[in-house]
Amino acid sequence: MTNLWGQKSDYANCSGSVSISANALYRLNFLGKSKHDQSNLYGYAKEDSATTNTIWLNFSPVTSGDLSLQILGCHTPLSIYILDCPTENSCDKIEDKEANLLFHESILATNLTTKFSHLFLPEGRSYYFAFNTKKNSKDSLVVKLGFEAKTEAGDKIVDSVLLDLAHIYGAPIYHLIIIDEQSKMPVSARIYLSEAGSLDGTYRASHLYLNNTKKLKATIRIDAQGYFSKDLTLHKIDGSHDTFDTIVLTSLSKGSTAKLDDINFVGGLAIILDESMPKLKRLKDFLVLNGGIAIEIQGHVNGEGKNNLSAQRLSKKRAEKIMRYLIDNGVNARRLSAVGFGNTKPVFTDPKDDNEREANRRVEIQIN
Repeated sequence: MTNLWGQKSDYANCSGSVSISANALYRLNFLGKSKHDQSNLYGYAKEDSATTNTIWLNFSPVTSGDLSLQILGCHTPLSIYILDCPTENSCDKIEDKEANLLFHESILATNLTTKFSHLFLPEGRSYYFAFNTKKNSKDSLVVKLGFEAKTEAGDKIVDSVLLDLAHIYGAPIYHLIIIDEQSKMPVSARIYLSEAGSLDGTYRASHLYLNNTKKLKATIRIDAQGYFSKDLTLHKIDGSHDTFDTIVLTSLSKGSTAKLDDINFVGGLAIILDESMPKLKRLKDFLVLNGGIAIEIQGHVNGEGKNNLSAQRLSKKRAEKIMRYLIDNGVNARRLSAVGFGNTKPVFTDPKDDNEREANRRVEIQIN
């Protein structure tokens, strides 16, 4: 279960709404606003009891699909609104009452799962959720937004693009397939191949077929919206026969964590080595590709014995250095936070060699 990112923004207003991902569980806290809402939730509230104590969330699916909403626990009466509006200037459209009210229901406090009817959401639109409760309440609710990619006729949408560039009959074929970690379904992604001779290039596919007759050690970079990027270096491709690579991508669900490989610092200092710059640029590109997420940069060091203040400070300074690089290169600071764990979360509690110590000495990002 994930708490919203730091809960520092004023998400009681549409303009402060937080972008969320589908199929993830959230615990949300009301901010305790204490006034009656004179606008009656911009005119969408059917009753006259709307307050300013609202949680606003937004969701922009990349495909059409079925939406389901579950309230798995709350301790206060709720009025729930789902609004459909264009992706540009969404809050202006909502405030001008130019959005469509797709759903409204009021429920009493409950600790039981409350499920609501499925809604079909066309792609290319933004969807805003307003949870309104009584004045002064700082209670929490647990909510899950479910989404399944489907056509309006109810058929599942498979994100599959076959790019068959294997044009030499009888020659070995290199097959590269991209799939989702959970569903095992194909994912269309941008595929970048380098140091791979005639295979070098940038492709868009879920299934890529190329002729190859050489033994290669290639660099492969995979980017897909809604997923962690994946990089493979010195990846062996055998050209003596048909070969198959299946790349598994992890979706950007809240709370998911990924290690940043090849981010190195001067020993004992928070100084990023120049060799880390390509990976930092990749992280920046990843955040541009997935503009709706916020991340926490987590620093870890390898240390003997109990965690001490210097280890904590060093790990946090290193995380802050990465955050500063991202801000300087155009990433909104509101999407970033940094924390240092010192040596409190080692991969290996009793490292036996340099490889295990290096695994403890790492930087990770967590989707918040």
